[in-house]
Formats: sequence, C-alpha cells, structure tokens
Amino acid sequence: MADDGWIWTVVHADNRKETSAIRFKTLKECADDAAQHGYVAWKAEDERRRDLILGVSKILAKESSSE
Repeated sequence: MADDGWIWTVVHADNRKETSAIRFKTLKECADDAAQHGYVAWKAEDERRRDLILGVSKILAKESSSE
C-alpha cells in the first residue's frame, strides 16, 4: 500500500488499463469497489480446490440424506 491509499488496476487483453477513480483507505474497500465494477480477485489454487471438494461433499451428503 502506498501511504496515500489503495487503488485497483485492470489490464485488459488489448493492453488497455483501467484504474479506480479514487484511492481507498483499506484494501477491503478497494477490493469491494473492484467487485462492484465487475472484476473479481481469483482465489489461490488451494482455496479453489478446497471449495470444490467442500461443494462436492455437500452435494453427496444431501443426496444420501434424501434417499
């Protein structure tokens, strides 16, 4: 973080850059604003894999309880 706050920046496939219009006091505010503009921060590979495993486990548990 710079001393004057957080900004988000996106580089599009055509090398066009888009940056937040303002600086944010916290990283959370910055990430929330980027999400409101349609951008997402991808989770680390381990987190995505864990989420998939948990999701599959929930589906299997639901299916077995409805039998």
